[in-house]
Amino acid sequence: MQRLAALAFPCLVLLAGCATQQQAASSCELSTVPAQAVFGVREGLETATYPSQIPGDRTGCQRVWWGEHQRPDAMRVLATYYFEQGHVRRLVGQVPGGQAYDCHYRDGALDNGASRNPGLCPDAAQAERAPLGRP
Repeated sequence: MQRLAALAFPCLVLLAGCATQQQAASSCELSTVPAQAVFGVREGLETATYPSQIPGDRTGCQRVWWGEHQRPDAMRVLATYYFEQGHVRRLVGQVPGGQAYDCHYRDGALDNGASRNPGLCPDAAQAERAPLGRP
């Protein structure tokens, strides 16, 4: 029995890791606000953010929607933060009523050459602080 438990534990850890990666990947493509999202206000816009916490070593996404809190089904995607080992590597979104942007970050700085509409992109330090749940 002890041997079975010793074999089962690594499998459970592996499955838990897969579940975490699945949640991370799925949050990149969510079109509607999930029930677990956290609602707030950002720069005068009502927002919803999912997932609400970003562990320091996370690889995956955090998505932000904007619109009326009373109608989460009608909220629209504002931005998606793509993380690699806890750092924002890409930020994709659209200014409400304005232009779309696709910001790429490398070595702690905005990569202007790889970014679309880099004038709309926050610098790397701002991008790292912006998502909800960051220290």
